Amino acid sequence: MTDEAEQRYLASHDAHDVGALLARWDSLMGEGLFQKVTLSEDSEYPVVGYRSPSSKEGGNGGYYFCAGVHGDEPAGPWGLLAWAEEHIEWLREQSVFLLPCFNPWGLAHNIRTDAEGRDLNRLFHDRTVPVIEAWYRLMKGAQFELALHLHEDYDARGCYVYELTAPELQLAEIGLTASDSILPRETREDVDGNVFERGIFRRNEDLEQAVEEELDGGYPEAIYVFLYHARVALTFETPSEYSLYRRVQAQRIFLDAVVKATEG
Repeated sequence: MTDEAEQRYLASHDAHDVGALLARWDSLMGEGLFQKVTLSEDSEYPVVGYRSPSSKEGGNGGYYFCAGVHGDEPAGPWGLLAWAEEHIEWLREQSVFLLPCFNPWGLAHNIRTDAEGRDLNRLFHDRTVPVIEAWYRLMKGAQFELALHLHEDYDARGCYVYELTAPELQLAEIGLTASDSILPRETREDVDGNVFERGIFRRNEDLEQAVEEELDGGYPEAIYVFLYHARVALTFETPSEYSLYRRVQAQRIFLDAVVKATEG
């Protein structure tokens, strides 16, 4: 049974209205308060990013947030926006680099790939792709304490996390415990050939080998960021067969819990 807030949201919300999504980001970031950077204008919608006022050149230190690499996974972009709208003062005070929708063409057309039919989340090694080359230039020399990558999975039965982390850190459990109040966590022990425990797949070694053997040489964003730019990289996945409202809320709550845990 949906509650009143969920009914209002579902009645008024267009998950694939990229124009509305980007307009809200521009309004939120404010003229002159955040540095807006454009990675690509090759499609009908630009790929943009934002740096907070306290972010050093190249985004060194602090936090990296990216959503919408796959266009058929709308809860990530909208969840990141919902969280950011509640934490704008915090964002201004931190060193933050935000990529609110890395594949806006895909989101607008409700398709995983970009306009050229490419799965961008297997191409973060390929600088012949213009948007990836622009990303490389922006990321040069950057080092983050925490990177969050927001995704969805249409096969999932609940929320789950790929956690690339130093062994002593266990942020994924903190985030999933928080999101348990909105959506169940994944109960399968095998997701795409990876062994999960209570919705978490944790790894920090042999990632280059995994890329070659399991991913046919293609680098997902999270693996590349973890290897070269971040101490921790979490990929959060919500089950896309559930209500969009609940998926967006789960993304927002997971993100909030993990960020607070890094501060404590």
